[in-house]
Amino acid sequence: MIAMKLLEVSRRTAVVAVSLLAAGCGGLQSNPAAHTLSAAAAKPTIKITNAWVFISDPGSSQVFIYTLPRLKLIEIATGFKQPQGECSDDKGDVWVTDGEAKTISELEHSGKVVQRLSDTSGTPIGCAWDPRAGNLAVMNFLGTNSQGGAVLVYHHASGAPNIYYNPKQFNYEFGGYDSAGNLFFDGLSGGGEFMLSELAAEATRAKTLTVVGGKIHTPGMVQWDASADDLVVGDQNCGDETASCVYPMIIAKNVATITGQTKLENDAGGQVCDMIQGVLWSKSIVGSDFDFCGPGSSATYVWPYPKGGEPHFSNAHDVSQPFGAAISIRPKGGSP
Repeated sequence: MIAMKLLEVSRRTAVVAVSLLAAGCGGLQSNPAAHTLSAAAAKPTIKITNAWVFISDPGSSQVFIYTLPRLKLIEIATGFKQPQGECSDDKGDVWVTDGEAKTISELEHSGKVVQRLSDTSGTPIGCAWDPRAGNLAVMNFLGTNSQGGAVLVYHHASGAPNIYYNPKQFNYEFGGYDSAGNLFFDGLSGGGEFMLSELAAEATRAKTLTVVGGKIHTPGMVQWDASADDLVVGDQNCGDETASCVYPMIIAKNVATITGQTKLENDAGGQVCDMIQGVLWSKSIVGSDFDFCGPGSSATYVWPYPKGGEPHFSNAHDVSQPFGAAISIRPKGGSP
């Protein structure tokens, strides 16, 4: 079974992929009631922006939408079965993978679903947007019949995808494009070891990157940091412990060199239990702690980056298993 395979090869990512409820009819829950907001470490100079963060929660089959940076909950999008990894495109729309429904949904800034792509070749878990070519890449954790996964690239986010593989990789999880159109994605080998791969622009096969300068245990977020010209990769088991951190990397030829480490804390000052997929935004990391290992509640945070540590803002409410994160910038002249 796919669920059992998930538990074998990715300990905590898998927790959110089993025993989930279907969402029922789709739509938006407008004007939700006020929720707890903590800003103990907030800097008063941070201003409200037109950026919103979408947080997927496969435990409730919903996507929560917050303002940035203060994380005020403004909408809850429904109509999903198992919303997981996310990415945003040039229009400010957010794409959400749904592992159970085997679809990738496009949501406008308001949270309205405007289209759904079908994935008939496996279990979608992550995605990435190529701003150079306008293509959508989707990472399938597994293929059909529990076979190895793949990268699916939908040309201009439509139609049937082209499928790409790294022959040495079995599970495919999260990815990000650089400015040259090269796709980087992480996952696991058939033996359950962390892998980082690159699908170069115009290439027909992905290659393995050798990670040096540290060890990553469980795949997490993958994003290109254009301001530093490096790749940022998350680890859900930092130091092989129940804690999450992220690593900046310099990519040269077939080598990814870890150059630092950013540890993330919760409101209580402890390390976050599990940030599955975060996103870079305005010298910050935005993401959620799936707090299955401690007495606290799961919550969404804004941490300083690359400093990390104590969050600037947080919002803890009734999310049960927060998973993915993506930023939507309201189109100029568009409605909220």
